[in-house]
Amino acid sequence: MKKTLLTLAALCTTAFLINLAEAGPAAAELKAPAAAITIEGKKPAQFNHATHTALGLACGSCHHDAGHQPLDEAKIGALANGEALHCGNCHKADFANEKLRKPMDVFHARCKSCHAAGVNGKTGPSGCNDCHVKEKKAKKAVEGC
Repeated sequence: MKKTLLTLAALCTTAFLINLAEAGPAAAELKAPAAAITIEGKKPAQFNHATHTALGLACGSCHHDAGHQPLDEAKIGALANGEALHCGNCHKADFANEKLRKPMDVFHARCKSCHAAGVNGKTGPSGCNDCHVKEKKAKKAVEGC
């Protein structure tokens, strides 16, 4: 009887730990990066989530699902990782709208139109070097940290 109880307790504990381990990544909510990120490409660009959220922009202003429905903070937080948010997952050679097949075209269309229209009376930078940071400039910024 004692052996059976110990075995049952061990099985229950193991099952609990397995469920806890599987829930771990999902329980850790995905958050926007606090520091500026570099969007890699032929001409890397800097993007700062904090600057945009401080203006009151919602995550869904840029991030959407495969059905083009905006993703809110809760839906993004529930993702296992940020890989699903990469534009290049869908915007590639077989994308329906040929003008939006390259992530660069998506960024230029989305960012430039929003920066020109502005938010809360503020327009965003629109020059190439405002977003595309040359290596020397980026290295100086890193060295100064």
